[in-house]
Amino acid sequence: MLMRKITVSLLFLGSLPLCAQEKQQHEYSFLLMDAPARLYTMRQSNENFLSAYRLGMRTLANSLPDSIYLFKKTPKGNVMALIEALCEFVLYPLPHEEGHRSILTAEGIGSISAPFYNEYGAAYVNGVRDAELKSLRDTKLPTYIRLHVAGNEADYALALRSGSLLSWDRETTGILWIEYLLRKLNVTIYYFMRDDFSPSDEPELERDIVGHDVLSGIRHLHRPEMEFKRYTTYGDLTDEEKKFHNRVRYRSLINLIDPLLLTKTGFTLKNGLKFNLAGGYGMSPFGDFIDEHFWVKWGKLNSHFYLREFENRSTWFPAAGVEFANVPLFKMFTADVALHGWQQPKNLDFNTTQGQWGGAIDAMLKSRIYYSHKTDFGLSLNIGVTAKTKGYLLEEMALGSNVGWRVGVSVWLNK
Repeated sequence: MLMRKITVSLLFLGSLPLCAQEKQQHEYSFLLMDAPARLYTMRQSNENFLSAYRLGMRTLANSLPDSIYLFKKTPKGNVMALIEALCEFVLYPLPHEEGHRSILTAEGIGSISAPFYNEYGAAYVNGVRDAELKSLRDTKLPTYIRLHVAGNEADYALALRSGSLLSWDRETTGILWIEYLLRKLNVTIYYFMRDDFSPSDEPELERDIVGHDVLSGIRHLHRPEMEFKRYTTYGDLTDEEKKFHNRVRYRSLINLIDPLLLTKTGFTLKNGLKFNLAGGYGMSPFGDFIDEHFWVKWGKLNSHFYLREFENRSTWFPAAGVEFANVPLFKMFTADVALHGWQQPKNLDFNTTQGQWGGAIDAMLKSRIYYSHKTDFGLSLNIGVTAKTKGYLLEEMALGSNVGWRVGVSVWLNK
């Protein structure tokens, strides 16, 4: 939306001094196949986007001289910050729209991602008929609600990935902080927006799939059986739905409780243990959730813990998880392992007071297949699996019980 453009254009001005570079080994991971095996899943899009962004920014930073004649002699860090802000201006909608599109693709519904700003100042996913959207609403309501909020889910999960890299010192603020800052700020701004975006005069297949993600999601949560209408304006909401929107808006400010937004990548104790923490908020297929994230780095141990509180209409459900990254196993093998446990509304229902327990295990084994000391270049083959019960898990396409495999590669560079 246009407000995002303005935000991106202005906020980089306060971040120009950043971009310190240092020599260290960095991993850039790419997913070649994920479950379901249809290009691209939300996890696949986020992981590949983030690695490509980091690799591109670092390659550019290493290519620039220490100062550049830009209007006047300008330090490289300021120039890089400007470039990163401009790239964010152009690239921001890509993972957001891919989040929406991935839900449709997983359901076998053809769609087109058009992730570049149009004359309305908006990016689209289009190519979907009203009849297909109505059928999805009538047969798989949690999936239909998730379709609305999947863009913000993708942005939230992408920021969480960046937060882990920064808190574990696996990436520098000079490369990733502006992307992190603007993504978190724009997610929060989206929850506050009330603009009446509903270009219904466009041909059916050229229309955006849901219009205003948050307002449409809220209306369908409360009134899933009303006459189908693709777009929702703020005036369409009932008093109860407006009250829910206020809940969403003010809870989204929890995303700003985060030392990383002030470039603080952690707090180090005398024994060398480093920790960081942050709040988080997002909408889910049955309501919303609040997060408390904690990162710990101690020697080679990189861990991330979170507590999560789901809520549907008026009932709270607890969840928690833990993640360990790059755990050394053998000489050429490392692993990423995560465990998740939750109670969520039975049948992912917005109105029920009954909960249902579930969980997931996620593991990725990385085998180093090549490394050159001369060029500081390494390559690993990655094989992962996610096994879960029924329930909602960030970036995971299946809302039901599922076992899914994925295959990827990691590029390791010392730069």
